[in-house]
Amino acid sequence: MIFDIMTSNQPLPPLLTLSFRHFLSKKSSVSLSMKKITNSAFWMLILLFVALLSCNDPSTIGADLLSGDQLDTEFTDTLTVRARTVSNDSLTVWGPGVNGVVFQNFTFGDYLDPVFGRTVSSIYAQIVTNATPPNFIDSLSRIDSVVFTLAYNTDLYYGKIDEPFTVEVYEMDEQLDVDAKYLNSDSFAVKPMPIGVKTFMPNLTDSITVMEPSSDTVKSVKLPPHLRIQLDTAFAGRIMRTDSLTLVTDSLFLSEVLKGIWLKPASQNAGLLSFIMRSGNTNIRFYYHDGTKKKSYDFKAFTGNPVVLHQRNYYGGSIVGNNIGLTDRSEVFLQGLNGVNIELEIPYAESLQGLIINKAELVFPILTLPEDNDNYEPVSQIYASEIIVDDSVAVLDDIYYASISHQGADFGDYFGGKVTSDDNYKLNIAAQLQRMITGDSKKKLLLTTYLRSERAARVVLGGTSNSDNPAKLKIWYTKY
Repeated sequence: MIFDIMTSNQPLPPLLTLSFRHFLSKKSSVSLSMKKITNSAFWMLILLFVALLSCNDPSTIGADLLSGDQLDTEFTDTLTVRARTVSNDSLTVWGPGVNGVVFQNFTFGDYLDPVFGRTVSSIYAQIVTNATPPNFIDSLSRIDSVVFTLAYNTDLYYGKIDEPFTVEVYEMDEQLDVDAKYLNSDSFAVKPMPIGVKTFMPNLTDSITVMEPSSDTVKSVKLPPHLRIQLDTAFAGRIMRTDSLTLVTDSLFLSEVLKGIWLKPASQNAGLLSFIMRSGNTNIRFYYHDGTKKKSYDFKAFTGNPVVLHQRNYYGGSIVGNNIGLTDRSEVFLQGLNGVNIELEIPYAESLQGLIINKAELVFPILTLPEDNDNYEPVSQIYASEIIVDDSVAVLDDIYYASISHQGADFGDYFGGKVTSDDNYKLNIAAQLQRMITGDSKKKLLLTTYLRSERAARVVLGGTSNSDNPAKLKIWYTKY
């Protein structure tokens, strides 16, 4: 029956709407002479009314109009769909164009993927004082050490990380502008020599025990997994010789003392890390003596301070590079960050005019290529947008409806786009397809990874010409 496959936010099909109005008009005329009907006849009419409304058989409602015909649901998966892998021009990583979102998680590393080629991600960060700083000059302070601590995001690393990584820390020689818009392709001047270098094995599971000053003594403190990089004491000494007015005034501190920090990967690896740059465990921490008392003080990146992801992809000679821009291939490719997307076209959608679309489901099988291995988890959520013109896109109707109809819920639970138990992605696009049919929407969609700015995951999918596992558009419809 049609009610079994229609979603709750879809309108009634025109034929059913017409039939229901036909019934109501009859009921209105009967009510005018109700006083002339006996009580028994009245109750018979009520029972008939209840039976009519409780029936979910569309051949019963408006049966006089259908003349015994049944509304049948039909299925097809032969409508032409074209798909191609496309590159992404740029990604906004800071500024007014971020729509008020301040990213917390930043991908880091020089990553070589056997299918997708090379991805390089480094981090520029504006660092300021945390609270009223100590008066280093007028006290009996002397530096013990300075450590850059970086909190891991233990959920957003990607690929293989059980090998040594090397990171270099540089001072920026160019100041970031809080009011500017920055893209992933932007880079900034830095001083030539690093102020810190560390080679390490990432440990994202074990907490770290450190000795921290506390109430004029030193205590053992257990902290969540993070990276600790020892910085140059000459760098620390220069900051401690800065007067308190300059330290407490961000504009002076940023222009005269420390314009920012650049974290650069100095090793090539088979995976990427993720750091939480705005975290209680991400600091430049100064350990010092004030007379006989041991103390510490933190410099941090806050919500109002720009942190810019510099991220580039290099596809030359890779499998992905050989497929970019080509339509109807055996495989299509999807990647987070500033990686590749999928452009989808349904060129003959208007051929479905005169049909009620009950359900439309894009199905993309997940493929594992011979070059792949178990290190590469597929994208967790696919997002879809309508391509308006050139690079301009709009939220897909089906995502919008899923969001407003189920507020507080995960839109992917209703729209789809998650990995299914049979290793597919299934995207529900019934509302958007209906708009394509009527000419109210372009016939092109853009598929991207959800929250791509913070996630490096990628996936290989069956293309429309794949002989074994092709992408398809499955449509359940009703003729009227």
